[in-house]
Amino acid sequence: MLQHKRTLAGILAATMMFSLTACGGGGSTAQGTTDTVEDPNAAAAAGTLQLSEWEESSGIFNTDETDAELYEKAKEEGKVTIYSISSRMTKITNAFMEKYPGIEVETFDISTNELLEKVTREYDAGQHVADVVHIKDQDGTLYNEYVLPRKFYNYKPADILSHIDERYTKTQTPLYIELTQLFYNAEAYPDGSPVTNIWQITEPEWKGRVMMQNPLDNLAWGSWITGFCVGDAPDQLAAAYKELYGEELTLSDGCENAGYEFLKRLHDNEPIFTSSSDEIAESVGTKGQTNPPIGFCASSKLRKNEDNGWCLAPVNLEPTTGIPAINTIYVVGECEHPNAAKLLIRFIMGGVDGDLSGYKYFNTLGGWPVRDDIEPAEGSVPFKEMHVSDFDATAIYENINPVRDFWTLLG
Repeated sequence: MLQHKRTLAGILAATMMFSLTACGGGGSTAQGTTDTVEDPNAAAAAGTLQLSEWEESSGIFNTDETDAELYEKAKEEGKVTIYSISSRMTKITNAFMEKYPGIEVETFDISTNELLEKVTREYDAGQHVADVVHIKDQDGTLYNEYVLPRKFYNYKPADILSHIDERYTKTQTPLYIELTQLFYNAEAYPDGSPVTNIWQITEPEWKGRVMMQNPLDNLAWGSWITGFCVGDAPDQLAAAYKELYGEELTLSDGCENAGYEFLKRLHDNEPIFTSSSDEIAESVGTKGQTNPPIGFCASSKLRKNEDNGWCLAPVNLEPTTGIPAINTIYVVGECEHPNAAKLLIRFIMGGVDGDLSGYKYFNTLGGWPVRDDIEPAEGSVPFKEMHVSDFDATAIYENINPVRDFWTLLG
């Protein structure tokens, strides 16, 4: 069933009212105040990190190992276990075992919440089952609560990362990028998207006709709306408003920047909430409609067009479509097979020579490789042409709760 915007607002507003007295953010942090901790990789590179016995023996901060060197060490370990949020990981690990005989890979396909709960419970109990984790840092929690405390490690091989923009490697080891994109029905709008500037979706024409998931129900969507309120996004939104309407943006009382103002106007325009990207894609992309909605959903839904007979078409919104959803990969601290873990990560990332025997399963329409030497899937707009905001793990982490509170109190 489709639900309008007030699904949870009335319930949550009563419990959150104490936290905000105005529209805008506030200064509280998402998970509470934490002491400043230096990034472990940066500290190790600077020689200021006191290494644990496992960190020293595993060489987790070694950036110069070769595939051949790691393979010899990995064969002695004989095994590696990976927890992944993608069913495609099994195909990738099968390709790995074919290339590196003598190393058995145990692959677990687990949903995001279950994965994090399982690996955390095991880690805290001293049961080192997983060696590698493939997941998304949706709100900065993985960096701030796992990487900085050295529960998860960003393995950063220099030869591979030389092909990846540094903005994606500062707080994570990235695999590939997906987006929350706006889609329209190409059959109903054969001349192109009916909107190009993100402010247009707040206009009366689109009242009750923009589909999305509720940011209160879904962590990734809470992170997505937060991205409009931090970093350069507010200034970009203000400039885009002036370009579209020829006048300066006027902020509503309590809205501290253009990001909050955009969210207020979007909320006031009564978006239609659904429980999944598939439902949005089907509602927008089904053929034979005369007045279809537009909707935000996962960019990966684009590859379902052919199988489902949809006519989904993405919009490269001005000035931004929001923050990216970056698939990331980590070595679990104290794991039993660190060398096999590092070799597997190198293989999944394409190796030093861009070996696509594993990576090809992630390089599909609706996703983008992070490496500059791997071409995106046929039909993809080059990622450098996409209007996307930076994912700042700390800014999202510190602001997600104030932004979601703000959304709730809009009523």
